[in-house]
Amino acid sequence: MQVAIVIHDFLPDNGQGRYAIEISRRLAGRCAMHVYANRLPEQPPAGVTCHRVPAYRPRYALAIASFLVASEPQLRRQPRLLIHAQGLTCWSADIATVHVCNAARARTLAPADRGSWWFSRCIMPLEARFYRQQRLRHVITMSHRLAREVAQFYQWSKPVSVIPHGTDTTLFRPVRDEIERRTLRSELGVPPTSWCWLFVGEAVKGLATAIDVLPRFPHAHLIVVSRSDPRPYQQQAERLGVLGRIQFRGFDPETPRVYRAADVLVYPTQYESFGMVVAEAMASALPVIVGREAGVAELIEDQTTGLLVPADNPDALTAKLRLLAHDAPFARALGSAARATIERHSWDRCAEATWEAYQAAWSAKSLASNSTSRA
Repeated sequence: MQVAIVIHDFLPDNGQGRYAIEISRRLAGRCAMHVYANRLPEQPPAGVTCHRVPAYRPRYALAIASFLVASEPQLRRQPRLLIHAQGLTCWSADIATVHVCNAARARTLAPADRGSWWFSRCIMPLEARFYRQQRLRHVITMSHRLAREVAQFYQWSKPVSVIPHGTDTTLFRPVRDEIERRTLRSELGVPPTSWCWLFVGEAVKGLATAIDVLPRFPHAHLIVVSRSDPRPYQQQAERLGVLGRIQFRGFDPETPRVYRAADVLVYPTQYESFGMVVAEAMASALPVIVGREAGVAELIEDQTTGLLVPADNPDALTAKLRLLAHDAPFARALGSAARATIERHSWDRCAEATWEAYQAAWSAKSLASNSTSRA
């Protein structure tokens, strides 16, 4: 079997890129592994052959459209490949990993800006066409929620493998002791006696709610790690009088150390197809407070391995935070149980399940090819 992973950015600085790197690294010894991407690492994983696909990138929608056009001629030169698309990346996929259902996301989350609105309107019709490809016979989703969305919005009725993302439990680990915690907090500029909340990811996924409840906890300090425009949230914090208790760090390539410095992850999102940041926080033995609708919530037992809340509900979030604030042993127990849960969802396990999906897709591809040859 020869496999081609098709992805826009084969880099570890985003969730899709990390997924593709971890899968290709583990499966390169079982098959000839190729990667077709616009952005590639200087040093690809051993055994992986990389091919650059040009793309025009002034806007994300244009990047997707131009990549779609450019990827096809390259893939057609290799007709014996099992093509594994990472979402909307080519028109000749045999198997695809669904990282997000944009139609479901657009129905749930308000667009962050006009560009996001136009992106949704341009991409959703293409995405619907992508999942109607005759050649595409198998999809992988990270959650049962996402599998239901693809069936609902794009009428997908062929085989689905639900395979949660893996997590690197060596990179994302618990803090060793109080000395390490104090050192990290000092380096990050967190007041030593504060109760440190952490929000990681797109701001639209619950940051406004976290800021709303911050005035109710005078000793809390909030760290925000996000590529999103911070200005609306800074203005909100200033109105509430809590701007001095929030750090807007932007994207932080050393997020593992931020997890170890924090006391709780606050992520009351309305929509999340999975939520890799939640799994990373759990691996770091942080208690997590997560919106019930997040895909990763399927791995969480409320009150045992994490706390689940109705999305964007300040009162519900406040109640869960007070549970942790008033019961430190309970918070530690949640973090330990969270770590144990994520240890069962390694990248090795994710890769093994993906290999099984490859074999099923390869068998379907071979059967269709043989049927065509006999006809």
